[in-house]
Amino acid sequence: MFEDFVFNHWLWFVAALALIGFEVAMPGVVFMWLAIASAIVGFVVLAMPDMSWEMQFVVFSVLSVVSVFVGRSYLKKHPLETQDATLNRRGAQYVGHNYTLVSDMENGEGKIKIGDTLWKVRGEFAGKSGQVVHVTGTDGVILMVSEQPS
Repeated sequence: MFEDFVFNHWLWFVAALALIGFEVAMPGVVFMWLAIASAIVGFVVLAMPDMSWEMQFVVFSVLSVVSVFVGRSYLKKHPLETQDATLNRRGAQYVGHNYTLVSDMENGEGKIKIGDTLWKVRGEFAGKSGQVVHVTGTDGVILMVSEQPS
């Protein structure tokens, strides 16, 4: 059944498209590098159509490892710019802003309300409900606060 199957350049181009589809469906910047390796093998096989399927897989394997290594190295040196640097660190977007305590500070901890969410806060002062505090940092999901200067 597969005796007549030929590993030609079209197979590698279709594999590259499939790998790009995987990258779109499951972003992680890995399938993209494999797709590039597959496309290069497609061009190599187009130029040398008598290349054995074993050699094609060897070339693909080597190019895959090289492209992943080079791609990861490049992205470490040139990270992708994002529109919101605090997207996955929600508490960090509140640093530098002032909010009102909704509960008294007990043992250095209290709560503030931001939007519809209550946030636990921690500070080295005895704050009272209604007092304005300044968010200075985060400790996991706890906001670090200080007294708002008058």
